[in-house]
Amino acid sequence: MRLADPGTETGHTDARPRPADPPSVRAVLHDVVVVPDGPPPPPDLRPCARRTPRPLVQVLICEDQEVFRLGLRAVFEAQPDIAVVVETADLMEVVAVADGPGTRVVVVRQSLVGSAALPLLRDLCQHGVGVLVLAEAGGGGRAGLVDVLQCGVRGFLPRRAAAQRLVEAVRALARQEPALDAAVTSQLVRHLTGEVPSQTVVARALDRLTERQREVAELVAQGLSNDEIAGRLFLSSATVKSHLTAVMRRLDVRTRTQLAILVNREDVPAA
Repeated sequence: MRLADPGTETGHTDARPRPADPPSVRAVLHDVVVVPDGPPPPPDLRPCARRTPRPLVQVLICEDQEVFRLGLRAVFEAQPDIAVVVETADLMEVVAVADGPGTRVVVVRQSLVGSAALPLLRDLCQHGVGVLVLAEAGGGGRAGLVDVLQCGVRGFLPRRAAAQRLVEAVRALARQEPALDAAVTSQLVRHLTGEVPSQTVVARALDRLTERQREVAELVAQGLSNDEIAGRLFLSSATVKSHLTAVMRRLDVRTRTQLAILVNREDVPAA
């Protein structure tokens, strides 16, 4: 009698699957990620060059004409390193808020600086605030150049200077550097060398005119007709004629030729 094979009951081979062999040590180690002790190494960072930002210059505008005030604000705030913090027509209000942190520059119209305001300018300058005075056409302001400079002011430009020139002047004053127009410098040299009277403001015939009347007189001196002046200044011909009549009456001249000679003799700088 034959005996059945081990693991069978009927003499047939057992079809049940046998358990798989355990993985070898080499296979286990192949899948293991070894993590070193301690903190991870720093990433490979390369330094990148960065521009050092300019310090913010805070501008305080003192201007009584809205169009000019808005124009100044637009010019200054278009710069990344300049911010307008105050707008006013009263220099006293500027002085009240000018003593604050940061670099500050006051931009003031010359006609708003009278004799009573000169101590205010001196106080601003003594506290390290830069002051830029915008001169009227022909220097017809109430405070003269020498008076203003003696208060410590180191910024003096024509009121209608180019926008970029105003920006450069504000930045120069923020660096404690002067910003004087070439014509202003020449006038100062003449004063210091005794070539002009010691009075701070030299009385001139054209100083009796308003700003608009002065513009009309200067254009007449350039040979423009009333219609051409009207187109240049965006006025009607009748308005130009009215201004011209007032100019001739104030300057005591009878003809356009006499007016042109007077304007050229006064050597008024172009606006």
